[in-house]
Amino acid sequence: MRDPKRKQVAIDANAPTDTISFIKYDVAVREGKEIIANEKRGQMRLGELADKLEPKYADRTLAKFAAEIGIAACTLERHRSVYRAWKENPAPGPVSYAVLRALQDHPDRADIVKNNPDLTQAEARKLMRPYRGEDSGKQDKEEQETDWDKHNRRWFKNLVALAHDATSAAEVALDCTPEKQRELLKAVEPGLVIYLRGGGNALVRIADWLDERLEEAKERRAKAEEASVAKKREHRVEAAQATA
Repeated sequence: MRDPKRKQVAIDANAPTDTISFIKYDVAVREGKEIIANEKRGQMRLGELADKLEPKYADRTLAKFAAEIGIAACTLERHRSVYRAWKENPAPGPVSYAVLRALQDHPDRADIVKNNPDLTQAEARKLMRPYRGEDSGKQDKEEQETDWDKHNRRWFKNLVALAHDATSAAEVALDCTPEKQRELLKAVEPGLVIYLRGGGNALVRIADWLDERLEEAKERRAKAEEASVAKKREHRVEAAQATA
């Protein structure tokens, strides 16, 4: 006779029979999308999802998962490699993901973060250099230039985004019905309109300045190319005269 107090356990016929504990593909997709959408610092969790992902689409599973949650497959692979490096000896909470990524191949990484929980990414990179045979001075310069390049690209993207947002906000009033325009006018503070014009003029000035600089750079490249072609032609003439 069945014991009424005994719990009934549902058996998943599709569950893997080996000892690997998979995370269901659909469950991973939902959580992955949440992490990306909320811009959480959940890179390690994404790496864990990628590492334990149910192989629903065989060797295409990781790429499909990355596409579904809106992240590059190569980025997801990096998250997975970092997670795998640390999953046996997880780092303490205060250590940043950037540090964990930088130290993932260091043989003493666990001891390093245990003894230096406030380690910075730059310090972690320096600790890795002896294992990569890198020149410290040269690497410092390259990293600095790379950081500046990233900063400059971010500045321009933010500027373009600002202009795009300004255009979209202005079109709300310019393209709506007269009735809606009258409603919007009630919210306008006359003394602040001058700042709109100032902001618009600033965007026009920076656009003009960028156009001028880009045109100058184009002319310099053209002159440099002409000089290079002329120099090569001169060398060919000298070589021909020398063999005559």
